Amino acid sequence: MDQPFIIIAAAFVALTVSLAGGRLGMASAFLPDQPNHRSSHTHTTSRAGGLSIFAAWLSGMFVIGAFSGDADLAIEAVKLSGLAALAFLVGLADDRWALRPAFKFAGQFVVAGLFMWICGPLEMAPLPFFGETTLGLAGYGLTAFWIIGFMNAFNFMDGVNGIAAGCTAIGLGAYAVIASFSGAPMTAAAALLLAVACFGFLPANLGRGRLFMGDSGSQAASFLIAALAVYGANASGGRASALVLPVIFLPFIFDVTWTLARRLFRGQNILKAHREHLYQLRNRLGASHARVAIIYMTLTAFSAAAAILMLTLAPAVQVLAPAILCAVFAVLAAMTQAEAAKAGLLAILAPDVPEVDERLQTARDTDVATRSASAAE
Repeated sequence: MDQPFIIIAAAFVALTVSLAGGRLGMASAFLPDQPNHRSSHTHTTSRAGGLSIFAAWLSGMFVIGAFSGDADLAIEAVKLSGLAALAFLVGLADDRWALRPAFKFAGQFVVAGLFMWICGPLEMAPLPFFGETTLGLAGYGLTAFWIIGFMNAFNFMDGVNGIAAGCTAIGLGAYAVIASFSGAPMTAAAALLLAVACFGFLPANLGRGRLFMGDSGSQAASFLIAALAVYGANASGGRASALVLPVIFLPFIFDVTWTLARRLFRGQNILKAHREHLYQLRNRLGASHARVAIIYMTLTAFSAAAAILMLTLAPAVQVLAPAILCAVFAVLAAMTQAEAAKAGLLAILAPDVPEVDERLQTARDTDVATRSASAAE
């Protein structure tokens, strides 16, 4: 893309729409989220934030497609926008009608399938010992698993104010730079616009949480992150490694994997709603929403730096970056888990009772938060 001012104009439009949409969303009663015993909020809050995020991204993409003067670029913009719109609608339907998991999964499967049909599956990936390897038919399975898996992982992590939007803004901001220098301009533009849209949403969400992203925002954002990992790797001929975005968002992926593995190991139902993700435990131990979000934004920035360093390595050894990060995160996770166990925040298993009653957990959380506030004073 030869006209940098087009990108600047598109980013400005996206930021304006996001900020304006956030203000409208805070004043709206559309898609109300009623607090329950697993909620971290206490007042009815609108989940219409996804509308402002997606509208902002789509507005920016329109500017690029309409004014870039590049027909091929415009076609690519339309493809990505249409696929993202479908992911957005799946989330919006879940916000509106609380879809059964099977229906939501089916929607994600359709979106992933259409992406592979329209844009193609992942073509190459850096494999240990083999280096950059052509995947062939295996690319279809890997792409579907990555897109669907990440969409669900991202949704699991959207549980405290600012964590999803903040990490997306930082992670995709870094990826936009990487994609730009790797020869993937459409990928860079789409990533930058979503980063800007999420940044514009933060004033309404970070801190007091006056507006939520909802599933509409979470499904659209997570699909785009997962899709851009594949799209960017293919468009750059592997220079923007397929591992880059998984490494940047490793704090999210690690948290979900660690939590599910621990619950599975303890014989707990991994499909049952719970509050034992690492970020939730940190919040229940007394850290504010903003503090938890900032911790994960810092980890995302750290992971983005690791991803940039990873690109200086030979493809055969690039897996060292996520391996080292996982080792660091495992130490931090073990420390959080130990604190939570000492505070009695983990589900208690008994012979005839699969998990402790949620009301008892809520009472314990309240006690821990009260003691933490008293200690702070």
